[in-house]
Amino acid sequence: MSLEEAIQRRNERIAKLRIICDEIFSRSQNISFEIGSGKGHWLSSYAAANPNEICVGIDIINERVKDAQRRARNKNASNAFFYKAEASEFLEAMPRDMRLDKIFIFFPDPWPKERHHKRRLMQQPFLDYIRQFAQSGTKLYFRTDYKEYFQWTVDVINENSNWELTEETELPLEEVSQFQRILPDFSTLVARAI
Repeated sequence: MSLEEAIQRRNERIAKLRIICDEIFSRSQNISFEIGSGKGHWLSSYAAANPNEICVGIDIINERVKDAQRRARNKNASNAFFYKAEASEFLEAMPRDMRLDKIFIFFPDPWPKERHHKRRLMQQPFLDYIRQFAQSGTKLYFRTDYKEYFQWTVDVINENSNWELTEETELPLEEVSQFQRILPDFSTLVARAI
């Protein structure tokens, strides 16, 4: 596939997301956003407990997205929406006046081998990019079981002028996710957009 074809396919996916997500984009100008929502355990529960928030979860695996949609229906969380999308494509599909109220990133792939660190989600360019969709005070919640990745994330946030760490270490809702069942030792941080 040529670069031009790859760009065209990406643009087609973004255009399709704009159409698919039009319902949520027209309901609110602010959303709570989970990147890598998996099967939707956490976000479905959060949405059910916070019915006045529009909650969007994305994942790149179709079966997980279908499970998450089913889970939201079972919890009567009509304000929870799940889509198959990469984070950058979903954010690009959002209307320019929409803002992220909360950002949740739980147990992302830590890419433990040093040669793969460039693939980690938590990087300076990612924090700079997602900041343009956040408002001042938006909170980013991050959780991982991998201690080295946790410290990496602390360092990345401390070096970024758009975000600052808070003293918080709690999520707005504790719900045991699939990962937490198998990975009981984890660390949580909260950063605020400045």
